[in-house]
This record gives sequence, C-alpha cells and structure tokens, in this order.
Amino acid sequence: MHFFYLSLSLFSLVLSGFFGLLIALTKAPAFYLLKSPQLFYHFLVGHVTFSITVWLMTFTLAYWQYKEGRRGKVPPLTTLMGMFFLSLSCLLPYGEPYLNNYIPVINNPVFFSGLTLFFLGFLWEALLRANTLRDITSSQNIRQLYSISIILGFLTILSLLPSLLTAHAEGGVKLYFERLFWVSGHIQQFLYASLMLAVWHELSGKRLSSSLLTASNLLLFTFSLIMLVGFFRDVLSYEMRFLSAVSFGVGIGVPVLVHTYCVLRHLSLNMSVATLSLVSSISVYYAGELVAYGGMQSDLRIPAHYHGVVSAVSIAFMGFAYYMLKERLGRVDWERIAKLQPLVLALGINLIVLGFYIAGSLGAPRKTYGFEYAREEKILSALNLLGIGGFLTAVGGLFFVLYTIKSLIKIYKHDSAR
Repeated sequence: MHFFYLSLSLFSLVLSGFFGLLIALTKAPAFYLLKSPQLFYHFLVGHVTFSITVWLMTFTLAYWQYKEGRRGKVPPLTTLMGMFFLSLSCLLPYGEPYLNNYIPVINNPVFFSGLTLFFLGFLWEALLRANTLRDITSSQNIRQLYSISIILGFLTILSLLPSLLTAHAEGGVKLYFERLFWVSGHIQQFLYASLMLAVWHELSGKRLSSSLLTASNLLLFTFSLIMLVGFFRDVLSYEMRFLSAVSFGVGIGVPVLVHTYCVLRHLSLNMSVATLSLVSSISVYYAGELVAYGGMQSDLRIPAHYHGVVSAVSIAFMGFAYYMLKERLGRVDWERIAKLQPLVLALGINLIVLGFYIAGSLGAPRKTYGFEYAREEKILSALNLLGIGGFLTAVGGLFFVLYTIKSLIKIYKHDSAR
C-alpha cells in the first residue's frame, strides 16, 4: 500500500512543480509569464501547500507504510478527496488568498474542506501506529527516528484543535491564520527533520547506532515540544519568535549537524543513485542553512532559507523513492536519468537559493507579484538567476516524475496480472 501513497505524493509533486514553475517564470523579468495577480497568489498558495504540506506528508505516509506495513483499513479516499479539493481551490480564482507562513490558505469552503479531509487521513495513519511509540528510546537509530516521526505527525494534526481556541484575529485575518497554524507548522518542521535524518541513513546503506545519535534524536524531540508553549502566549510576539529561532537552531540544527558528521564519516563514495541523492540533499540543506546564518529580514532571503532546507527533505525522499522502487522491481530502469536527476535538482535549488538571497539582500520583497520594485541591474540579474533555477528544478522534478510513473505502471501491471 505504500505505493498508493507514493502515487499520491507523485501527483502532489507534479502540482507543486507546476505552480512553482509559473511563479518562478513570473518573478523572472525575462519571462514575465503570468500577468494576473489574482491567479499568481492562488498559485503561490498551491505551490506552498502542495510542496511543503501535501507532497511531504503523503511521502511520510509512504515511508511509514514501507517500514511497518498496513496496520488496518484506512480510507485512502479521505486523503485523495482532500488533495482534489485543495488543488481545485488553488486552480480557480475564487476566495481570498492569505499568504501566512507554513500553511497559506484560500478563504473558501473548498480549500478548508480539502485541508480537513487530508489531515484526517494523515491522523488516522499516525493513530494506527501508536504501538511503535515505545521505540522513542530505542538504541536503533532509524527505529528511534521512525517512532519520533509518528509522535510528531500525531502532534502536527492534533495541535490544530487548541490552536482553533487560542488563535485570534487581532491585526487582521492573515494574522489569524498565522496564529492558527503556528504551533502545527513549527512541529511539522521537526517531523520533516526526523524523517530526513532517517532517510539519510537509509540512503547511506549503513545502520549506524550510537549514544550520540540517540541523544541527538531525543534533543530534536524535546525541542519540538517547546513549540506547545504557543498555546499560552501570542505566537507573533518577539518572545515566541526568539523561542522558535532558538528551538530550530538547537533542536534541529545540532542533531542535523551530528547526523551529517556520522553519515559522511561512514559513507562509501560511489556513483550510485542513493549516494548522489544523499550528497545532493545534504548540499542543498546546508545552502539553506548558510543563508540563514548570513542574516534574514522579511524579504526574499526568507524563501532562500526555506527553499534550501525543505528541498533537502524532498531530494532525500526522492532518493528513497528510487530505493523502494528498485527493491520492488529488482533493478533501476533509466539509471542514467536516475543518477542525473538529484544533481540537476540540487543545482536548480541552489540557484534559486542564491537568486532569492541576492535579490533579498538588495531589498526585493517576498510574496510580491511582479518586479516593478526592481531598480538595480543586480536585482534583475538575481531574479533571472531565480528563473533559471526554477527551470532546472522543474527539469529535475520532471525526471523524477517520469521515472516514477514508468516504474509504478510496471508495478500496477504486475499486481493486476496476478
């Protein structure tokens, strides 16, 4: 059944890439493709929702089921219908888009129905694996990270309930949604970090375990729980922004650094798909981290940071998808494309990070339609660099999509022939 969720994650990635390409070409003055501000912001909501939430969470379900198998009758229709409603609401120009962080929204019933259905399907899968929570103190590194991801997945969804009670609209509707998704969105980042680290070890081919890795995993989990303080404080206050920055820096930054050292120290360098995916993921992650340490304001330097770190999770997941498909099919078809794909994608993402960061450093604002604000040739060059990166990212994503579709068709044909 993990191939069903792999198929759904593939579909969400296609939509995310489609939205992202339109946005990148709109932001690049050389193209200036999309001339409708209304559709631009709808597509921006679609890109963020399907790339950060739907794609990564559906692949999370695929990974969970790969590790544990199906634990009960889960209504996959719930997840599928949720994705359908979300995509429909983003493609049609109805409802006011609000570009709050983590989960931007389109204020119409179709979008919220889709988000609710999707989250219910995800929560159900987490509940089915409640008996794995005892492994949170396991000395087996991957097993411990798997258990932590289950708990964090559970908390990501359930934290929305108290947030509905504590969020308020002081400052406007956009800030209401910012408060509503703040706790859930921050815990979600810890969820993705735990899964990325687990997949890094899977791709390395080594089952490393040590007291240092165990302590790092518990550090990540402990700092994720600090986000629950957001139920008792205004999450938009300076106090909470500082707390979240420290929690990310220590609770994610330190464990990732420890795992990076352990993985690279024992890595056998070769040109396999797994190794290339692993190295590409690590390089993109640290590109996103370096720009964060270079200083960020409320401009394009912020998307420079999160495009790096979130894309690192995506590249790791893609690498593991190759692993799952190879295990089922017994070989890697189109191996040259599979090897080239993470390299092209990583290059594209790094150009996007660089373009965002340079433009932001020169004053280019984020989440803004058009490029009339650009007054310097350097900003125009940075935005065109962003467009080139977006194109390469789309090519890398297309490689992955074509490879995965070809492999999944073989699997489904084989299963139906039984």
